[in-house]
Amino acid sequence: MTNEVNWQAAYNDLKSQIEFMMEDTRQLLVDNPVKLKINKIVVDKDATFSSLIVDASGDTMMYACYLYHQKSKKELVKTKYQYSNTFVFQLPKGKYFARLFVKNRMTGQKEIDTISFTV
Repeated sequence: MTNEVNWQAAYNDLKSQIEFMMEDTRQLLVDNPVKLKINKIVVDKDATFSSLIVDASGDTMMYACYLYHQKSKKELVKTKYQYSNTFVFQLPKGKYFARLFVKNRMTGQKEIDTISFTV
């Protein structure tokens, strides 16, 4: 009795399995794109500057921020979309709120969250 291996059959079987796994992975990625989500917004304050940092999940993201004075609701800053997830402001003492936007560059999908903070 010989234990000869049919290398061609083994190769074809392995190739078929790899092709199946690659197609299965492709379908998972195409059918289930990364979901855009704002996880949290951090306010980092020191004596001179206040920073708003957006922690988000997604792919090819851009960020924008609209900053308002809490009492008057007056719009103070309206940034354009940028690649950085951090917004730094020099603000006098007071109460503020910000609307933070996260956008997927490729699909245009957006998420918006609002945060209030005091300087």
